[in-house]
Amino acid sequence: MEETTPSYDYFYSFSSDTPEENCQTLKLPYMEIFVSVLYIVIFLVGTVGNGLLIGVLIFKQYVWRLTDTFIVNLAISDFSFLITLPFWIDKELASGLWRSGSILCKGSSYVISVNMYCSIFLLTWMSGDRYLTIMYPSMAKKIRTKLYPILVCISVWILSCLLGLHTLQSRELKRYNNHTYCVDKETTFNNWVGSLMLLTLAFFIPLFSILTLHYSIIKKLYEHYQKFGKHDKKLRKSIKIVFMVAIVFFFSWTPFNIFKILALMSSILELKQSFCLYYKIVYLGMELGGLFAFANSCTNPFIYFFFDDCIHRAMIQSILPCRKYNKPGSSFSSLDT
Repeated sequence: MEETTPSYDYFYSFSSDTPEENCQTLKLPYMEIFVSVLYIVIFLVGTVGNGLLIGVLIFKQYVWRLTDTFIVNLAISDFSFLITLPFWIDKELASGLWRSGSILCKGSSYVISVNMYCSIFLLTWMSGDRYLTIMYPSMAKKIRTKLYPILVCISVWILSCLLGLHTLQSRELKRYNNHTYCVDKETTFNNWVGSLMLLTLAFFIPLFSILTLHYSIIKKLYEHYQKFGKHDKKLRKSIKIVFMVAIVFFFSWTPFNIFKILALMSSILELKQSFCLYYKIVYLGMELGGLFAFANSCTNPFIYFFFDDCIHRAMIQSILPCRKYNKPGSSFSSLDT
């Protein structure tokens, strides 16, 4: 099929011009087939992995740890995104055409935004929770009650849903040459400034906070080990798990959001007429960055499976119920150390 797709992406479209007025976007050989296959793999692996993780934590755990509330909500966030992925698979198979209707165009884009915000806020809070526990243990004991993670998660979901309204309002179906596409509305300067501020406040600042908190934690532990010569394996593992989840999220979502900023600049400054190559590179970068962002939704179950002994044991017991284990809770690597 001849490329007649208007410039668009999952959160933001470069322009509302007709396809003939846009620069011809770069397309790698067999890109649509590759993306479709990868989306199918992400969907199958992610739904099974996150579904198993949610089921294990809710139904198979003998001891409910405070941090499990955060892990379950992370998995629910990823799972809710993954169930919208078939609509994007259909879009790729249809060479960019949107055949799922206006409600799903807006709704699936909204769910992706909520997933990103929910994940980054939960990871930021989990990092802050580790920091509080290590730096101020006496204060942490008073704050970290059973109700504490529930209130945090409810607040995170409410905030994420509110921030996602920007995407919900901006998406719409448009017709070009009798073809329907799911794109953003035309961008104004005020919308550009709002989108940039939202990305900065709700993505880049939380990411910087995560890295800063973990740097302080590692520095504190290093000083403790140097002074007392003691290495708490459970504590190091709990920190490693949160840090690994945060780092994977960083490498998954940062490329997409950097290209998203470049795309916003391209649109508001109308660069594509003078810098067509810039426009092409940014568009291709967003497509490839979107693959990494989507793939993030199926990585967390693997991290917890391989590095959290309690979840590993519960998952194996769910998959192989005949296999015998010592009672979970009697000895496990706790994230609440």
